[in-house]
Amino acid sequence: MENILKGTGDSKQPMTDEERAELASRLDKDLDNFIDNLQKTPYKDGWKEETWREEMEKHPFFMTKPPEPEDQPSPLVEGLQNLRYDPDDNTPEELATKHKDDGNFNFKCRKYKLAILSYQEGLKLDFQNDELRAQMFNNMSASHYFLKNFRSSLTAAEQALKLKADYEKTILRAINCCVQLKEFDKCSNFCDKYLELVPGDDNVIKIKKEAFKSKKIAEMEKRKAMKIQKQKEADHTKLLLELNKRKLNIVGKSGPIKELTIFDPSVPGLVKPVHLVGDFLVWPVVFLYPEYKTSDMIQEFNETTILYTHLVEIFAERPEWDVEGKYNADSVNVYFESVDEYKSGTKVTKIDPKTCSLFEALTVLRCPIEKGTPVFLVFFAGGQFEKEFLEEVP
Repeated sequence: MENILKGTGDSKQPMTDEERAELASRLDKDLDNFIDNLQKTPYKDGWKEETWREEMEKHPFFMTKPPEPEDQPSPLVEGLQNLRYDPDDNTPEELATKHKDDGNFNFKCRKYKLAILSYQEGLKLDFQNDELRAQMFNNMSASHYFLKNFRSSLTAAEQALKLKADYEKTILRAINCCVQLKEFDKCSNFCDKYLELVPGDDNVIKIKKEAFKSKKIAEMEKRKAMKIQKQKEADHTKLLLELNKRKLNIVGKSGPIKELTIFDPSVPGLVKPVHLVGDFLVWPVVFLYPEYKTSDMIQEFNETTILYTHLVEIFAERPEWDVEGKYNADSVNVYFESVDEYKSGTKVTKIDPKTCSLFEALTVLRCPIEKGTPVFLVFFAGGQFEKEFLEEVP
């Protein structure tokens, strides 16, 4: 470097092209020597090779998409946010305007949740500009509407209209929200407000007429539903009354019946529980055939019907399981099992199916009802299985 100064510093003559090229060459060599003599140290405290893409995505200059509301901002992003929203450098109204601008940007990008968060932050601030506040409520209402949050959209629209009653777009949005929410009275009121500002709007007039018609239909359906509910309650009360009149033998239950849930069948949804037809009880009833380990379910057994009637229907055609063809309504005996009155063992009661109705079996003979279903055992009369069954009974 001293040689360069010596060769050029004292001379006032202009440098020739050769001298200038020589000087550049010497400077390049000196720079290369300087770099070569620097102490070499390993690269550290930077981005790692395997995570550099993630680190770059966090950098505000290189990120390819805005952060989500639930994301934790990087320190650099957080620092920039603090600079932008520093309350010491901005008045509350200026801060609110910045939040509104952020919300509008996110809205245009269809980031409606982020837009709502921006408007909410702005509305938290204490400023006196009602026009600005009304704009943020209106824009927040629009964001909620695009997210199909119609209740929230309507609430924000109502807040905007309190501050600026002649917001035509806001009133229209409130009308549409009321239609979605079936708020027909509010819908009519908003239609009236809009028609004061824009008289003769055919679309709003049509919506108002439809809202009035829908309101009448809704009121009619509500009355109908109330009538059905009252009828259900009356049927429920009557069913409890009829069940208690009969003093039934319900397994695991003694005393008055207060709830119908004790009659819920073991296969809910497939079998209808006991119910009334007129003044008579209709039960689901099971016939068991121990010899073949199979059964039949009678889903609608009126208590006035004798057992023989259903046995005739069952055996009108030979069941597949009756390989010998010996079962028919006249060749079987019917029993039911119950716990004896001293609860010391099982009691077997034989029924004459040709004379005994279900009512008599349940009330006089006291056939037990378990899970809402009376169960009867059917044997081929005089058969080996019947004899073995009776021999096992104490």
